[in-house]
Amino acid sequence: MLFRELMVFDKQIPSGRIDRTDPQREIMQGDAANSSTRSPAIGWRRALAGGLYHTGLLRIVKHISRQYELGATPESGGAFLRKAALPKFLILCYHRVGTGGVPLYSELSPDVFEAQMRFLKEQYRIVSLEQICQGLQEPTTAEPSVAITFDDGYRDVYRHAFPILRAYNLPATVFLIADSVDTGQVSWYDRIFLALQVMPAGRLEVELDRLWCFELTSRVSRLRAATDIISCLRKLPNDRRKECCADLDGRVELPAEQLEGCMLNWEEVQIMQQAGLTFGSHTVTHPVVSRLTAVEMEYELTESKRRLEAGLRAPVRDFAFPFGHVEDCGTEAAAALRKCGYRSAVTTVPGVNAPSANPFALRRVQIGEEHASLSMFAFYLTEQFLLASRTQSDVAMELESTSLQRKPRDPSRAVGGPRRA
Repeated sequence: MLFRELMVFDKQIPSGRIDRTDPQREIMQGDAANSSTRSPAIGWRRALAGGLYHTGLLRIVKHISRQYELGATPESGGAFLRKAALPKFLILCYHRVGTGGVPLYSELSPDVFEAQMRFLKEQYRIVSLEQICQGLQEPTTAEPSVAITFDDGYRDVYRHAFPILRAYNLPATVFLIADSVDTGQVSWYDRIFLALQVMPAGRLEVELDRLWCFELTSRVSRLRAATDIISCLRKLPNDRRKECCADLDGRVELPAEQLEGCMLNWEEVQIMQQAGLTFGSHTVTHPVVSRLTAVEMEYELTESKRRLEAGLRAPVRDFAFPFGHVEDCGTEAAAALRKCGYRSAVTTVPGVNAPSANPFALRRVQIGEEHASLSMFAFYLTEQFLLASRTQSDVAMELESTSLQRKPRDPSRAVGGPRRA
C-alpha cells in the first residue's frame, strides 16, 4: 500500500518540470484566503509524510531505499521493488537561510535549517560536490550520498547557514554571482521583486514580449506580478531582457536600505573558504544561459570563473545554471563549460544522479518552505532515493527534446486570478 501511494504521488508531480521552491509556488501555498489554489496532492503528501515519520515507518522505507528502488512495469504501471544497481547521489539546493528582506520570494527559518542539517548528519552520508564528481566517475560505495549547495550568495548564508554547517562539520558549496560579490548589488530579478513591492497601487502596464497588465492591490498580487514578469523575461533574448529591466528600474526609486547588505562580500567568502566551504560560479550577472549569444555565454562563463578564482586564490571548477530548468540551460552550454575548464554543472531539474549522469547536467532538488516540517523534509529525501530509477534519465537528453521557444502565456490572463510561472 505504501509503495502504491508513493507511485501515485510520483505520477502527479512530473519529473524534471517543477521547481519546488518556485516563488509562485510559495506564494500560492501562502495565500490562505484562496483555499482553491491548494493542491489536494500536497495535502495528502503532508499527511502521509507526517504519518510515516511519527510512526517510525519512514525509517523502514528509508532503509529499503538504501538498497532498492521502486520501478514500474511499462504495461500496467504496477510498482515493484528492485535492487539498486548503481550508487545514488542527491544534491540539495538552497537559496537563503533567513526571513525578511531580500530575497522577497524565499524564506527558511534558521531553526528549520538546523533541524534539517541535524537530520542529515544523523541519517545520511554527507559529501562534498567534489566527492560526488569523483563518485560519478569512480564509485567506491553503494551508500546513498547527499551534498549541500546554495545558489546566488546571499549574506544569510554567512549569518545563519555557515555557523550551523560548521557546528555539524558539514561540507557545502556556494555558487556565487561574480557581479554581486564584487559590488554588493543584488541581481536583476531581486530588483524586480522589490520594485513591484514599492510601486504605487493600481494598474501596471509593462511591455515585455507584448503588453502585460497587472493590478497591484496587495503584497501577494505584487509577488505574483513580479513572478510573471521574471518568468516572461526568462524566455526573451538577453538584450531584450536587459532593456525591460532598465524600463522597470526607471519607473520607481528602490529603497537603498533594503538593497544594502544582502549579498556576501569577499571577506565573508574567504572566512567560509578557510573553514572548508567551497565555491562555484553562478555566472557574472545571472542571465538565462539558453538565451545568450555565443559571445555572451563565453563572457559569463569565463569572466565569472576568472573573477572568482582571483578572489578565492583557488580553482573554480563547478558551475550552477541560473534558474536551472531544462529550458533555461540550453544545448550549447556543456561544450562551452568544458572548454572553460569546469568539471561539473548543476541544474534545478529534480532527481538523483547515478554514475551514468552527464557531469554538466546534474540534477538537484530544491529545498524551501514546503519542507519546513522535518517530516516533509525526511519524506522528500526518502522519496527521491526510492524513486531514483524514475529520475535518472540524462538531463541532456531532456534538453534535446525540449523546445526552447515555448509560447508565452496570454497577457490578458495576467490581470486577476491565480497564475503559475
